[in-house]
Amino acid sequence: MVTVTTSPRAAGTAGARQWIALGSVLLATFMGLLDASIVTVAVPSIQHGLGASFGEVQFVAAGYTLAYAVGLVTGGRLGDLYGRRRAFLTGVVLFLVTSVLCAAAPSAPLLIGARVLQGLAAAVMLPQVLSIVQASFTGPARASALGLYGATIGLASISGQIVGGALLAWNPLGLGWRSAFLVNVPIGLVALAVAGATVTEGRGARSRLDLGGAGLLGLALIGLLLPAALGWPVWSLPFPPAGLALLVAFGAFERRQANPLVPMRLLAQRRMVRGLLTVLAFYAGNAGLFLLLAYHLQAGLGQSPLRSGLIFAPLGIGFAVASLAGRSRAALVPGAALMAASLTAVLLIVSTVPGHAQIGWLLPALAVSGIGEGLVAAPLIGRVLAGVDPADGGAASGVLLTATQVANASGVALIGGLFAGALGAAPGTPGTALSAYDHATAVTTAAVLALAVLTGLLARTLRDR
Repeated sequence: MVTVTTSPRAAGTAGARQWIALGSVLLATFMGLLDASIVTVAVPSIQHGLGASFGEVQFVAAGYTLAYAVGLVTGGRLGDLYGRRRAFLTGVVLFLVTSVLCAAAPSAPLLIGARVLQGLAAAVMLPQVLSIVQASFTGPARASALGLYGATIGLASISGQIVGGALLAWNPLGLGWRSAFLVNVPIGLVALAVAGATVTEGRGARSRLDLGGAGLLGLALIGLLLPAALGWPVWSLPFPPAGLALLVAFGAFERRQANPLVPMRLLAQRRMVRGLLTVLAFYAGNAGLFLLLAYHLQAGLGQSPLRSGLIFAPLGIGFAVASLAGRSRAALVPGAALMAASLTAVLLIVSTVPGHAQIGWLLPALAVSGIGEGLVAAPLIGRVLAGVDPADGGAASGVLLTATQVANASGVALIGGLFAGALGAAPGTPGTALSAYDHATAVTTAAVLALAVLTGLLARTLRDR
């Protein structure tokens, strides 16, 4: 763990080292999050180049996100037990190796396998970032570091489709879609070299990894997330109930373990529980909005996937800027209110403005929505993790990031399902699509209003401490 000395000169030196280390782990964060979305643009090229079926290219995208979600808690706990620096550097190396394997894959099944391994590597690498931030910074410096973390998320969210589209258009060395994976190599090598020289080791008490808990949690998350990741095929409908049952079994199993995968003391903290509920509402509402608006832009307004991604760019930029500016817990409730207002504006624009004029109105509304999200995201992460024992930092980070993945899948499943049901048997009718969009967006608005209530409860809890 990094400690802060009282000597001004020593503190200045240590401080500089900490900020350089932060830059290296944020670079790896950008790389890992970029890979979740960059493939979206490359899917048609992958399908054509490998002669893959639609189901196979679905797994190319879903395999990464599913493996990442399933492995997050275990990956975070590995850092607690064996060292966060060691786990982070190991994750970066594995991510680079699997990126090369993805680029070299000669067939769709091998690419799917490499993508699953790449997601598991990300699950080892990324939870360590928040643990390193928590262990390396305190006070205002920690708030600034978390603001930079939020800005990185915002930039990564808008960069995937832009970078992917640019690489496919440029086609360096005739690599085509393979360049979307090889772009990780220079980024990862820089992150690896700088982090290796600057990140200080830290860990909790050494003990054995709870393999039984890891297995139960992994199976539970597969049951909960796989159907949404694959678009809810009929054969997957029994999976969510089974996943919930396994999650209950996981909780009972963990209570009997001397060294559980998820220490029960984490979930005994009121701050942590309320924070996780807020995270679920925040990300579920966002995921639903992104799904509906992307569908509307492409199917309703005839935008290409790349142009659709560019229309979302103001949201990511607003998110990044606000993450840097709004690092106080006082920004939580105003940020949630701003999100609710901007989402209502998006609904009104889609419902009342003629199609040819909607883009001009949507761009500023999305920018405001991004600002609201940025005001919430960074301080929310800090508040959720603020009371966590450093020895449990990896597990807490893994639980927090897993909650975001579950929320994303839940938002897509719930709101996407409502949209599909409202669309009914006439998906090509503009009036039907618009009505379906209105009904489903109302549910998204309800999720954001729930977010405002939960953030108010969280802020009040924090003021009381």
